[in-house]
Amino acid sequence: MSGIGCHAMVRYAAPETSLTSTHMGAEGVNWLGLSPFNSTPHIFQNMGDGTYYHSGSLAIRAAVAAGANMTFKILYNDAVAMTGGQPVDGPISVAEIAQQVRHEGVGTVVLLSDDPARHLDDPGLPPGVRIGHRDELDAVQRELRETPGVTVLIYEQTCAAEKRRRRKRNAYPDPPKRMFISQAVCEGCGDCSVQSTCVSVTPVETEFGLKRAIDQSNCNKDYSCLKGFCPSFITVEGAESRRPERAGIDPATFAGLPPATPAPVSARPHNVMVAGIGGTGVITISAILGMAAHLDGLAVSLFDMTGLAQKNGAVYSHVRVGRDTAALDTPRVGPGEADTLLAFDLVAALADEPAGTLARRRTQVIANSDVAQTIAFQFDRTAVVQPGLLLSRLAGLVGEAAVHSVDAVGLALSLTGDSLASNMLLLGVAAQRGVLPVSAEAIEQAVRLNGAAVEMNLEAFRLGRLLAVSPERVAALARGGRSVQGLPLSGSVDERIDRRIELLTRYQDAAYAQRYLALVVRVRQAERGVAPGAHALTDAVVRNYARLLAYKDEYEVARLLTDPALHAEIGRTFADGARLSFNLAPPTLGGARNGGRAAKRAFAAQTLLPWLRLLARMKGLRGGPLDPFGRTPERRAERALIAEYEALVEEVLAGLTASNLPSAVRLLGLADEVRGYGPVKAAAIESYRSKLAAARQAFAAPPSRRSRETSLQAAG
Repeated sequence: MSGIGCHAMVRYAAPETSLTSTHMGAEGVNWLGLSPFNSTPHIFQNMGDGTYYHSGSLAIRAAVAAGANMTFKILYNDAVAMTGGQPVDGPISVAEIAQQVRHEGVGTVVLLSDDPARHLDDPGLPPGVRIGHRDELDAVQRELRETPGVTVLIYEQTCAAEKRRRRKRNAYPDPPKRMFISQAVCEGCGDCSVQSTCVSVTPVETEFGLKRAIDQSNCNKDYSCLKGFCPSFITVEGAESRRPERAGIDPATFAGLPPATPAPVSARPHNVMVAGIGGTGVITISAILGMAAHLDGLAVSLFDMTGLAQKNGAVYSHVRVGRDTAALDTPRVGPGEADTLLAFDLVAALADEPAGTLARRRTQVIANSDVAQTIAFQFDRTAVVQPGLLLSRLAGLVGEAAVHSVDAVGLALSLTGDSLASNMLLLGVAAQRGVLPVSAEAIEQAVRLNGAAVEMNLEAFRLGRLLAVSPERVAALARGGRSVQGLPLSGSVDERIDRRIELLTRYQDAAYAQRYLALVVRVRQAERGVAPGAHALTDAVVRNYARLLAYKDEYEVARLLTDPALHAEIGRTFADGARLSFNLAPPTLGGARNGGRAAKRAFAAQTLLPWLRLLARMKGLRGGPLDPFGRTPERRAERALIAEYEALVEEVLAGLTASNLPSAVRLLGLADEVRGYGPVKAAAIESYRSKLAAARQAFAAPPSRRSRETSLQAAG
């Protein structure tokens, strides 16, 4: 059951995981009344350290008195983290909590920590308290689930977001260690997100599918993403990430900017709605607008709603500017009253609070088209927010002509070297378009008075103004487009085929690539025969057949980890002097955890690279009688999948018609689900095969039935 703190937010993403929260001090008390009347023998109740000190200890006392079977999980995160990182109201330590609950009558107390050594010699802990590492959480919970009575699990770990804040103030140790993902090795299975639920693990669209990357700018250095069963994670020690270089824009670039005319402020106030996410400077932008209004001699009202901003949640700011204070009768922008929406984040902008203020023929929208992913991405590897859909929804509310979108984050990184400049760049676009009620000169003066990153913010603001009048000049200033390890995304099916032929030749040899090409050519000819101009079926085979053929065995992982392109990318990302380690789980070395997963171990790259290069050159052994890895269940399953897919393609080609072409695309596209390594891939293969029967049946169904099934799927 969730408590009243940060863990209550789990209910937003997975409401089925817990009972309804109670008020502070009654955590678990609802279970005391429910437990005699249901068959569930035990529950876990979450509680924060701040809640425990405030009144949560009373709930534990009540549970002991009631003789309940339950475990209180007390999260000692060293801060009231959800509402801003304030210190807990009162002196409370891990040892004091353990002493108190033991004296309340709790028999079993377990302490898990990310640094258990710190507690081993603590004389304040009562006798019999078991101390372990946080990695033991699952095993300990299973044990406590079978322990009668009330038990307590103290989980000690400083809030990750609070760590990052303190490090910025040099008030918390900052380990010289970071994680980096090789996108070539990454399978896009999403297991790292499942293990860590970390927003710093972000999606990256690549030539070979949706992969993962670490956003170094907001990484909390928690390292739990490393638990993902994948050899793509590289530990980088002794070197911090490089900030992207600034473009070095000549100030003369802005000399010819036409004046920016502010929106007129009549008897009715001009209302600006600002929507974004925490940590990106949304409140700073509203404060700058407020100061600019003051400098222009106008009255202003600011009303900020931060909500769950501490966890990358939505932040809203209502900015109302009038001729005098008498016009500002309320601080909130009312329904349909927004004259301008600054949509720094599209998801936040479409939430009820800002969306309700929009109106056709009144609201002008200046939007950032780069969208931060939501928590759904941590649980569904395909749940990537599509900016185009969100922009369409905004256009439906205010009219297409009133929406002006900019890739503010991409331009800010390319031109200023810092993504945090994106909001100021967008503010410049809004000022130049005349949708703000304050002058550009007043905004610049407000930036100077704010005193934080003045030069960068002024440059970003002026770039936004320039973008509004001369987008081609800004595009010329930006250094290139986004790519993955130097490879832009292919635009045509032919380009995708060529890229995969090149990949398979490097993977094995030219004959292996020819095997791929021969089947792809047959699929393309068959598709053209039933639907000239169509290419969806060919594209499905182009992508999936190549991925199945190029399964990432020991030889391929060795080749990719020694690829000069990878090490060049690491050199561009981190400062000189980095020490690299590869995190691998060789099954031959034994050791298991988490349901039989082989334990990952760190191997110094300097020592391992020569051996990996040797292994990569031995790829000719792949699948042959002398292949030392070829007899493992995983390798046999991968080779079997290739043969099964080739047979499936033959089956489709034999019965392909214009009417069943969409079903054929779905059938041959199902293999995209087979991703990952080891147990993750084994589960994906099982899921894939479980769906094949239904997809085969849909492909073979008579046209009339297929049409009905398609209609039902669309309706459902």
